[in-house]
Amino acid sequence: MTPVLSIGSLKTSGSTTLALTLAGVAAAADIPVVLVDAGRDKDLVDWARKPGRPALCTVEVADDEITLERIVRAARRRGDLAVIDAGDNAEMIRAGARLSDRALIPVRFSPLSAYAALATDRLLATEADKGRRGRDWAFVASGVTTIPSRVARTIEGMIERSTTARLEVGLVLRAAYETPFLHGGTLFTLGEDVAPGIERARAEAATIAYEIGILGHDVDAATVIREPGSFEVAAAAA
Repeated sequence: MTPVLSIGSLKTSGSTTLALTLAGVAAAADIPVVLVDAGRDKDLVDWARKPGRPALCTVEVADDEITLERIVRAARRRGDLAVIDAGDNAEMIRAGARLSDRALIPVRFSPLSAYAALATDRLLATEADKGRRGRDWAFVASGVTTIPSRVARTIEGMIERSTTARLEVGLVLRAAYETPFLHGGTLFTLGEDVAPGIERARAEAATIAYEIGILGHDVDAATVIREPGSFEVAAAAA
């Protein structure tokens, strides 16, 4: 299992949504997870105050590198997954990447988001020799459109300028991903009545978590979604 993830871009591009989505997958798979809110708006803190937070998911706040390092080290000692929402703060993006095993750069469906993602990529490249040995980073789409367009092709072309890896899966533009921030809980505790399209969102979220390494890499099938409200992980965390 990838034990520490850091998510952030120099322009707000869905880092909080991605962090909560991945934490929801982990909690549904019985993996203890610490969500570290290092973002500007503290949306994860607000989410944690709502009903429905999984017992295996805790939220902690880090506004400086020292606090962030303390939280991450404690999570590693306990064997918990740590997901850092570094937001759009350059210092926290750098600090989170140094402490993580993998950093994710979210990219939304706009040229401005793509420019920011590339700037973030360059920022992380200047720090490549710092932090944990073997750590890496990748782009991940946090607002995929299902309609091909000139804008989509432009954004893809921009990201392809970098040699940094891109995840082949991403979060499609679905209202379901925003619903936990309104009602509390996660994709795996809410129902179709409040989160339309939630079944497809669950499948996407589980696939991303598997590709990132949250669910391990030594299995053929990462997840099985049997029925609404039921989520079974076919792989134990490595």
